[in-house]
Amino acid sequence: MAYSHNDPSLKTGDGGLTVWTLQDMARANRFDELDNMFKNGLNMDALPVGYSAGAGLAKPDIGGKYVSQLLNFLTIKGKYLNVDSNQLVADATEYFVGKCWRGKIFFPSNNKRVSKGRNRIKESLLVPSSPIIPQAKFDTMLLDSHPLAKGATSNLVVLSYTDPQTRPYWAELVATKIQGYDVQVAVKGKYGPIYIGQTLVWKVRQAGRVHRV
Repeated sequence: MAYSHNDPSLKTGDGGLTVWTLQDMARANRFDELDNMFKNGLNMDALPVGYSAGAGLAKPDIGGKYVSQLLNFLTIKGKYLNVDSNQLVADATEYFVGKCWRGKIFFPSNNKRVSKGRNRIKESLLVPSSPIIPQAKFDTMLLDSHPLAKGATSNLVVLSYTDPQTRPYWAELVATKIQGYDVQVAVKGKYGPIYIGQTLVWKVRQAGRVHRV
């Protein structure tokens, strides 16, 4: 059975999940519960369409971050500077998500399983009143399964950022060097289906090789 996004049975009402609930669960290190939700999502009959809010937090173990939606973009290592890179990534991600990122826009498409979209990000990292600009474009597909989502029992929404630039915004410049790949599943939420996903991040080096972080 595949659900439509406007199916009333997917709206749980008071006490149901929101993106902020998922963020609080991540902050409380309730990753086993988030993993379980990810593995037991809903089969949807189409990609989401329209505006989405988003919140996220990095998972402590390297290689996977479970979020409602997330862009993770920074690691630092130095010869004379010892830095907890996992914590640095978590702090940078939470700052970026809290201060600059406001979710995504999923475009309508004639094909319910293939589309495009943009992230809603503040134009400037340093100016508090900076406007929110659609940028960091992505391609998205609804797939029955994916090798990066072993254990997931539902279909999945994947987002790739192989060509993120619309203009030379700071977030797009970062995305050309460190590329993300989102794998998401739908679960029931307070206001309707909500997506929880894993964001994988790769560093793109000059030689053209792609390295998973």
